[in-house]
Amino acid sequence: MSAALVAALRSAPLPRPALLVSGGTRETCADDDLQLSLWICYRLRTRGFDDVHPAWDDHPALAQFQGALEARWEQGLRALEETTPAVPLDDAARAELREHQAFWHPRREMRSALRDIHGDAYGSRDERTHSVLFTVTLRDLDCATSVDEMPAQTLALANALSLFGMHQRLVGALVGFLTAVDTIGGDPFAQLLPVQCPPDDVRLGFTVCHELHARLVRHVHAACEAGRSSLRGRWLVTQARVNVGC
Repeated sequence: MSAALVAALRSAPLPRPALLVSGGTRETCADDDLQLSLWICYRLRTRGFDDVHPAWDDHPALAQFQGALEARWEQGLRALEETTPAVPLDDAARAELREHQAFWHPRREMRSALRDIHGDAYGSRDERTHSVLFTVTLRDLDCATSVDEMPAQTLALANALSLFGMHQRLVGALVGFLTAVDTIGGDPFAQLLPVQCPPDDVRLGFTVCHELHARLVRHVHAACEAGRSSLRGRWLVTQARVNVGC
C-alpha cells in the first residue's frame, strides 16, 4: 500500500486514480504499511516531498485515501487500553529511545500555537482553519526526520498526534495526548487543559500517548536485549520542499 502510494505520487494522477486501503492483518499501531502510508499523507499536508507531482495538490482521491486510513487508525486508537507493562532500559537503550523521541516528540514551541488551536475549539473557527493552524505548527518545527529508520511504533505516536491535531472534533484528545507527554518526561502541557473539553476525549488522548509510548519502550527494550537496533533502514522517502495538499 505505501509502496503503491509513493509510486503514484511521483507521476501525474490518472483520470481515476486508484489509491486503495488494504485491510491488513496486524494491529494498526504495529502495521508498518498503514503507519508509513498515513505518515506520508500527513507529511504532504505539512512540508511535502521533492518528487511528488504537483497535480496531486488537493486531489480528491488523495483526500479519500487519507480519510480511509484515518478511519481505520482512529478505530484502532479508540480500542487501545493501557495494558503494556513498564520495562527497564539500560543506558544504551535509553540513548536509542531518544532517537525515536526526537522524531515524534512535540517541541516546547508548540505551546503558543496549540493554545490558539484548542482555545477556540468550540468557537468560530471551522475545521479547515483548525487543520491549517496545526499543519503550520508542524511545518515550522520540522519534527519529521529519518523516517527510513522509524518502525511502526514510532510512526504511530507521530500519526496519533497528527490525527488529533488536524481535526477540530478531536481537540480534547489532542489536549489529553499533550498532557500525557509531561508524565513520560516531556515538557509540561497540563496548563493547556481547557475546561470545555469532554473528559472522555481527554482520556482518549492520554491513554493513547501512554500506551503507544509503552509499546515503543518495549520495542526498544526487546531489540536491545536481542543485540540488534530498534531502528530500521527499509523506507526511503525523499523529503523537502514541495508542499502538496495544503
